[in-house]
Amino acid sequence: MEFLNNTKNFGLIVMVLAAIDLVLAVIGIVDSGVGIGTIGAILSPVVMILAGLAIFSQTNGGIISFAFPEGSKSKFGALTGFIFATGIANIVSLTIGGIVLGIIIVIVGWIITNDKNTFLDSVIWVVLVILFAISAILGLLGAFSGNIFGIIGGILSAVLYLMAFLYLLDADVKKKLM
Repeated sequence: MEFLNNTKNFGLIVMVLAAIDLVLAVIGIVDSGVGIGTIGAILSPVVMILAGLAIFSQTNGGIISFAFPEGSKSKFGALTGFIFATGIANIVSLTIGGIVLGIIIVIVGWIITNDKNTFLDSVIWVVLVILFAISAILGLLGAFSGNIFGIIGGILSAVLYLMAFLYLLDADVKKKLM
């Protein structure tokens, strides 16, 4: 259980998953050529690698320290950093859907880090619990894709979202959001 509680492991998994996405993006460029979508496909995993590195190295996030209100050592800090990075990565995907989703995710990150406990924080906590549980299950199902990237990515994704789910259930994190 110690593996799941260690935020360094959370950051490491974020970096490895992003590195897999980066490799797949490069393969996509080799197969299809460079376009606006492929540039976004490169930028998004780079954002996640940097966020994973900040969590793994237990820093305060540097220029994006707003994403880590407690630093990245705490479960709450790792979660909020992950949420903000996911939003930013979606925005730099350079797709309309990604930009809209990214803005929504960044707003959710801002709401849960603004030091005001409101009913909306509680709703977001419930939505995140459900979303992370479903994402863990989908990651596990993705491990049955048959290709090596899908298997590794699916297993790591399942573990990552299981960790995020468990972090949300942590008493300190729950207290900040309820």
